[in-house]
Amino acid sequence: MKTAAHIISNITFWGFVIFSCILIPLSFLSFLEYFFNWNIPLIDIVKRENLDFAKINGIGVEFWINYTIILMWGTFIYYTFYFYILQSFFRIFITQKTFEENSLKRLSLFYKINFIPVIIGFIGGTYRYISLSKFKFDEPHFFVLVHLIIAFFLYFYLDLIKKGNYIQQENDLTI
Repeated sequence: MKTAAHIISNITFWGFVIFSCILIPLSFLSFLEYFFNWNIPLIDIVKRENLDFAKINGIGVEFWINYTIILMWGTFIYYTFYFYILQSFFRIFITQKTFEENSLKRLSLFYKINFIPVIIGFIGGTYRYISLSKFKFDEPHFFVLVHLIIAFFLYFYLDLIKKGNYIQQENDLTI
């Protein structure tokens, strides 16, 4: 089961790498097509409800042409990095020694990286509440909540690994 979790996280990481390497350049090209009126294959500019959308044919991706492109790039880059750290986190479980300093560093990094969406979500939610005078729980807030729950459980697991590391170092000194 441990190996399966590591393999799945590894596949997810490489999936995000490949999808990001395809989507980021194509979304950049859609930005160029929109602003410079170029005719780029695979990309269509669609107008709906007085909003301009870029549609990338072949992979079924459609997005609003404005600052959301930059947010999309940041999201893909973040989750590519996230799943890379997740696969190294799962590698901890298939090694011989779990309670070593390297495992502690990997787990600590994975714990800390889960707070990035929480901080961004808090800033975005606060801005949205101030500008619209209302708060609506929707999909991005769900992802923030998931990262907060993951960080909560990782905190306890990190404490467990720290104590195990301390006991192992103490045991190594006794021998």
